[in-house]
Amino acid sequence: MEREKSLGESEEWPSIEIFDYSTDVCDIFLWDFSSSPRLDSLADIAEKHVRWINVDGPCSEELLNEIGTVFHIHPLVIHNLRNQFQRAKVEEYDGFLSVVTKMIYFTGDALTVEHTNILLGHNYVLTFGDTKGDVFESIRRRIQADARVRSMGADHLVYLLLDAIVDGYFDVLETIGGQIDDLEDSIMEQTTKQHLLQIRAIKKNLLRVNRHIWPLRNVASLMDKESSELIHPETEPYLRDVYNHIVQAIDSTETYRDLLSGLADLHFSNISYRMNEIMKVLTIISTIFIPLTFIVGVYGMNFKYMPELNQTWGYPVVWAVMVVVSIVMILFFKKKKWL
Repeated sequence: MEREKSLGESEEWPSIEIFDYSTDVCDIFLWDFSSSPRLDSLADIAEKHVRWINVDGPCSEELLNEIGTVFHIHPLVIHNLRNQFQRAKVEEYDGFLSVVTKMIYFTGDALTVEHTNILLGHNYVLTFGDTKGDVFESIRRRIQADARVRSMGADHLVYLLLDAIVDGYFDVLETIGGQIDDLEDSIMEQTTKQHLLQIRAIKKNLLRVNRHIWPLRNVASLMDKESSELIHPETEPYLRDVYNHIVQAIDSTETYRDLLSGLADLHFSNISYRMNEIMKVLTIISTIFIPLTFIVGVYGMNFKYMPELNQTWGYPVVWAVMVVVSIVMILFFKKKKWL
């Protein structure tokens, strides 16, 4: 049986989405602060049920303290929930496990890094995100549609959350890989100064992704190896799978960094090749005119019979020819994209 309750949401508060499920039941609702200002009932979880409480958006200190009181969360963890500069890590406290990670995704063309906290209890999972929106939509659908997922414990839900975050890394890396391929085609077609700026922008995004993936590898490894009553043995193989995916993502970042270095070398090689081609053409032109200039310099064009000397318009015509030649050369250089 499955049902959904739609309650009003106040814009003055973060979005609190609640999944309360077991093998046969899945209730989903948004917390309504206007009708239920206190959160005491959030901890009233039925036997053999798992409750996932997803908090999206910035929380006030008072709200975090109330959540901490309801679920008996250590004050240090509550204090660190507002610290967005923490590295990914996992820490075990009395009765719950704290996991800090980074959710990474593209918002338009901008890379977004969202600080995410996951708290695992015996029969509940709390997730805190900085902004509204996440990469957990596939998990929501699986919980509603798959009774086998609902039969798993809260630790399996944490695995699903970590796996979705890591899948988000692969989506970001796939986008960056596409950008690198497009940039390579563009550089091969015509090298410009803009390409170097694009290489630098992609490299900065790649470094940001790599900086947040590395610590998460240790998180998945520790959750798999360290014994905790909150992590059941049947969940450990899934966590090892997450660890393998993280290592694969790290390998992909290293590969893309090498590709970007190769693109930078290709960019400078193309510039050097283009400059050599320009110099070759100009050298040919100069070589043709060197003997002509030498002959003219020796004789000085001081011949007795020069019909142009007796022409009234000879001088302005020569000036016109020089101007036309200069304009034609400029147009030729622009057509060749040398200017």
